[in-house]
Amino acid sequence: MSGFQSYPVPEAFKLRKGKILAELSIPDAEYTDLSPKGSVDEGIRELIGNINTLPGLVTTSSCAGRISVFLEGRKKQRQQQQPSTLEVQQRQFVPSGGKGAGKWLYVSHDPLQEYGAQQGGEEDNDNNKPLHRLFGMIPGDGKPPKLTENGQAPRLVRFSYEPMILHIMAATLHHANPVLSAASSSGFRESGLQSLRCLDADEADGPSPIVAVRSAGMALESVIGYCEENDDDGDHDEEEEGQRGDSHNEPIIRSLVTEEYLAMLVAISNERFVVNSERKERFRASLVEMCATIHTSGAGTKARGKAKPVGWEDPAARRERMRAEGLRKKEEQQQEQKSEQRVGEEEAATVSDFDYSLEFNSGAV
Repeated sequence: MSGFQSYPVPEAFKLRKGKILAELSIPDAEYTDLSPKGSVDEGIRELIGNINTLPGLVTTSSCAGRISVFLEGRKKQRQQQQPSTLEVQQRQFVPSGGKGAGKWLYVSHDPLQEYGAQQGGEEDNDNNKPLHRLFGMIPGDGKPPKLTENGQAPRLVRFSYEPMILHIMAATLHHANPVLSAASSSGFRESGLQSLRCLDADEADGPSPIVAVRSAGMALESVIGYCEENDDDGDHDEEEEGQRGDSHNEPIIRSLVTEEYLAMLVAISNERFVVNSERKERFRASLVEMCATIHTSGAGTKARGKAKPVGWEDPAARRERMRAEGLRKKEEQQQEQKSEQRVGEEEAATVSDFDYSLEFNSGAV
């Protein structure tokens, strides 16, 4: 791999990076984005800052990891001509709703360490369960809901834990290479390039590759409830949705699980927050060290082979070093054995002389 700094950064990328950094520099009170939180997560600010100082790299979107409870949405049905049989068959396999039409009932980018009666009130009845109340649900009987009068499946409520996901724009594929290497070695094994359009474009002003740093293996998802709709067609605006409103037309979000089951999901998610933080720190340290090593060994030159981290040792050199250390230890052991044997012989000779002296003196008497 050639030196990280030896490849020029296209001017088009510099302009894109400058625009992104200008948006990130806006004060928190004025900054907003399309995420449910609307701003950069506190737990990933340091990592983003480190990456954005590296030439040829800039972050485009991020999530530090989160617990979320999401109510699926359903698109409103419009009056139109009767669909064909083929269209009806195709729609049967399309899940209803999506993030664009649903509603976030709860989102947290930090572990949910404290939950229980201390969060608000005492657990005096089933409708006052702390986690149920926190997630905007009413405890149910655990029975699955029926289809609506129109034959539609109910809108489900999903509990999810999602680890860190980070999108990094690189100036060229050569700048993206250390990002992928650091991500894979740090545990984010599902990382990869989002698109290879950059291969068909001029690197001087073409599309810049975007690396998605992610680890789907730590994700957790479970259906925990459903929306019990009270009207005939089940159509609601986002402003009308709530856990239980005063209006007759507002839906009720009914739980399918127990309080203990929710506590188990939270406990598992808290454990994965810890693992996620460890991987995030390993990725940050690995990427910064790798780029610095490549810059030191390859700046201004075309270095051959993969850049080696600090302290890296060639396999042949390591075998020779281990062989030399083994021979040295063997020689030291032999010298120690000879020394012990010599001391033993001297002690034996001293004892023998002492015994002879006693016998001689006894005979003289």
